[in-house]
Amino acid sequence: MPIETITKNGRKRYRWTFNRIIKGERVRQTKLLPAGISSAEADGLARRWEAEIYAIANGERRATVTIGDCVRKHVADKKDRWKDAVKRIRILQKWSAEYADQDALDLHDWSIRFVGYMRAAKDHRGLPKRPLTDASIRNTLAYLRAAIKYAHKVGMLSEDQTARMAMPSVSNERHHYPQRREMLLIARACKHREVRAGIRIAFYSGMRKSEILRAMVTKKGFVLTDTKNGKPRIVPIHPRIAVLARRTRFTVNANVFGNHFEGARVAAGLPTTHFHDLRHAAASEMINAGVDLFTVGGVLGHLSIVSTKRYSHLVTEKLTTAIEKIGGR
Repeated sequence: MPIETITKNGRKRYRWTFNRIIKGERVRQTKLLPAGISSAEADGLARRWEAEIYAIANGERRATVTIGDCVRKHVADKKDRWKDAVKRIRILQKWSAEYADQDALDLHDWSIRFVGYMRAAKDHRGLPKRPLTDASIRNTLAYLRAAIKYAHKVGMLSEDQTARMAMPSVSNERHHYPQRREMLLIARACKHREVRAGIRIAFYSGMRKSEILRAMVTKKGFVLTDTKNGKPRIVPIHPRIAVLARRTRFTVNANVFGNHFEGARVAAGLPTTHFHDLRHAAASEMINAGVDLFTVGGVLGHLSIVSTKRYSHLVTEKLTTAIEKIGGR
């Protein structure tokens, strides 16, 4: 069982190589063993892998499709269609040692261990590492889940066992709804003309930052041909920003925009207000003015009413008023 010691990224690692003829056919496999394991552990893994190869060759067991196999297939077939390809591939490569040899049909216990390791403050060698938030962990697992589902779709896997993966629950909902005064304080503190305009437009339209930067201004309103839900939409222009919308042509990129907004919110004494909160503020203003949730969802570009229901608690007072009218004359 040839185990050799190599150096990868300045660290000592073990590599296993299998190269033999079984039933008249040459079988070659090479695997990089997980970092931090001992020589004895490396030998144990090598013996197990060799036994698996002979068992598969003799028909005693099925060939194992690993999560690593699924990821390689998914990346090869789909990477050109991913908007986040660079980020996704970087994350998949970062954690490859943790999933590369894991059976893609045995996910439950492995996912629990993997989540625990990503949350841990130390790596396998006992060295400090940065623990991931549950949101980041869920994002990583979502990439792996997509790869496994794709492998099942193309026939690599006989079953889809991704429902057994332990996915941390994450609540990203914020319930901060800035008032007009808060929006104006930030806008006045902003020194960048385009960003200052974007702050006001967000409050009076409910558009996302990316939508504001690319929207076309027409007589009908802000025209968005490419939206998050994949459907084009038109957002009417509020009278208070009509002149501003016609005169402003956005040339600033998203990063510069974000930096100026962060500086403005700090200068205004509102460091915890997010730009996306202005979108929530627009929804809040419409609901408080008596606009129904379905219409609010249409303005915001929600594909499903489920997305708009996050604002349902804002209509509590109106529900109380409605109940009081029961039985009235």
